[in-house]
Amino acid sequence: MGLKSALLKHADSIIGPLLCNSLKRAQRKVEYRTLETLGEGPILVIRPGGIGDAIMLLPMLMALKKHCPTRELDILCEGRNAEIFSIAIPEANVFTYDKTPFRALKRLRGRKYAAVIDSEQFHNLSGVMTALTRAPMRIGYKINTNRLGLYTHLVSYDLDGAEDIQFGKLLNAALGHEVTLPPKFKLLAPLYSKQSTSREKQRILIHVGGSVEAKRWPIENYAELCKKLVAECQGIELVLLGSKEDIGAAAKLSKACRDIPLINKCGTMSLAEVAEEMSAATLLIGPDSGLAHLATAVGLTVVVMFGPSDSRKWGPPKGYGAVAQQDLPCQPCSIFGCVKPCTSCDCITQLSVEKVFSLAKNYLSK
Repeated sequence: MGLKSALLKHADSIIGPLLCNSLKRAQRKVEYRTLETLGEGPILVIRPGGIGDAIMLLPMLMALKKHCPTRELDILCEGRNAEIFSIAIPEANVFTYDKTPFRALKRLRGRKYAAVIDSEQFHNLSGVMTALTRAPMRIGYKINTNRLGLYTHLVSYDLDGAEDIQFGKLLNAALGHEVTLPPKFKLLAPLYSKQSTSREKQRILIHVGGSVEAKRWPIENYAELCKKLVAECQGIELVLLGSKEDIGAAAKLSKACRDIPLINKCGTMSLAEVAEEMSAATLLIGPDSGLAHLATAVGLTVVVMFGPSDSRKWGPPKGYGAVAQQDLPCQPCSIFGCVKPCTSCDCITQLSVEKVFSLAKNYLSK
């Protein structure tokens, strides 16, 4: 986790409850309004969190645009997610609260929103931002009691349910009826040309690293996997992908695999360029991360290594990828981005190379 994100979470836990208490309002009457019965005005969707959260939100956003095509859409997010929303929904007005906080605050207070949909599951400050808009319809999850007085519409949240389905519940509340979401797999495929059929070799993308330390597979395991893939699978090429924060891990893996051909593109591309690279690949192997979700949205099959996080919530759609994980009694332990303190992290460190290789080879043989 980056320093900025850590500071925001710290501020949320200390200042957030106080701000929620100062802004909460008593409910005067039952809210029967829906987006169809509201007056004119734009809609604001708030999405803190990482890239994976942003991509999981896309089905709901696309369904929202389909059902409310004439309403202007604003998206308030973290800077690291702005590119995802700009790629997927170019007509939306995307602004950030961490990179341009004063512009964000001015927009929250100055725009006359018809509705605000807060997709943050637990933290306080998104509820504060929702309340500051004074919109007549304010929708959020009821899992955090500090925020109950900030919303007009409260939505239940299933800790074990798939994340995109949980986001869909927010739209159901806004419309007053259940909505069918578009599938996650190939959601962004129309934006990218599929090039893999023209390649002489099958390109396998390896994501080494990841933003959450507890989810990272050991470098020596990656090295063994890469060597095994080259030795036992014909007609493949390996490419390393990742963010700038993953450059060090990718360099260590390149050094450990100096005897085999390995293309290192880690930290050199924008998210749009990474998506284009994925459209030309056969398979992605990596941890539960934003890149794994991006690959699914582009239409690339994935083998995802799960440690502390819940594969039922965050795993690839059935038939379009595989989950590699240890079945331990303490797993999963990650809730709302917080991982239980653990000195061994056996759930990820003890995940065998053979299990990951077997899943990858199965897809390559197809």
